[in-house]
Amino acid sequence: MSLGYYKLIKGQLAVMHRQSPDGDSMRFIADDMSLFSDLPRYSEPSEANGTESYQLRFQAIDTPELHYGGAAQPHGRESRNGLLKWLGENPKEWDWDIAPAGFHWVKRAEILTDGFEGHGRPIAFVLLDSGLEDGAETKLTQALLKKTYNYYAVESGLAYLGFYSGGLALETKTNLIAAYKKAKTARRGIWKLDKTGQFSVTTLDDLGPEQGSLIYPKIFRRCVDALKWAGGAFEPGMDLDDFLAQKPSEDDKFIVHTAHEGRIKSRLSDALEQVNNQIKIQVDLNTVEFVSK
Repeated sequence: MSLGYYKLIKGQLAVMHRQSPDGDSMRFIADDMSLFSDLPRYSEPSEANGTESYQLRFQAIDTPELHYGGAAQPHGRESRNGLLKWLGENPKEWDWDIAPAGFHWVKRAEILTDGFEGHGRPIAFVLLDSGLEDGAETKLTQALLKKTYNYYAVESGLAYLGFYSGGLALETKTNLIAAYKKAKTARRGIWKLDKTGQFSVTTLDDLGPEQGSLIYPKIFRRCVDALKWAGGAFEPGMDLDDFLAQKPSEDDKFIVHTAHEGRIKSRLSDALEQVNNQIKIQVDLNTVEFVSK
């Protein structure tokens, strides 16, 4: 499938007993599950109670965490609720982070996908009704992009951008970056709270949902893992940059695109500066392309 083209698959978004939806991922039950079988990096679906489904990864967005390793971020529930509202649901009826016993919800939806990521999840743009045929190979035009939840989430300030190398056509990436910049300038949603450029962290409470700093979700995930590694609190010699030095697989690689089609390869450890409990992120992570592990 050529870059910029996707397979349209119709089905249902679903949340069942003990599942934990957030703002950038949800389970999907296709009307015809065989439509996934010829996609790149194909992975078998999971099955529960005789029903096959996939956990989707929503393309190009990263929302504040609700339950990463038992930890949550500010605006995590608000971003999840923004998805529910877009789907026509009343978030007041979802006053939980993990679905209660016996919960069963489905919603007709469609996805545009061009393959799977390394954890077996289809990478997808989400739509409600495109008017296209099930299984159709479709070019993602600007008009179609603007019908997706992914675009809406960026435009509304519900989500950060999260690009991966080779994943998107330049036109799509350019349109999403433009939507992100408008949302940030207007201080919509997360952009009223974001502290990614400079923040303080000693314990997880400094990043938690009550009074903590909201930061780029990938940095939050690395901080959560680093704090566990450090025994629950950062101290000299046991902080985020030390963790990345000790765990090279967690020191994410990324590509910065410069003028005249230039490309600079870098790592998270190169983009952050840590002095005691103060961390500065010196690159706009919304515009880089992370290298898939």
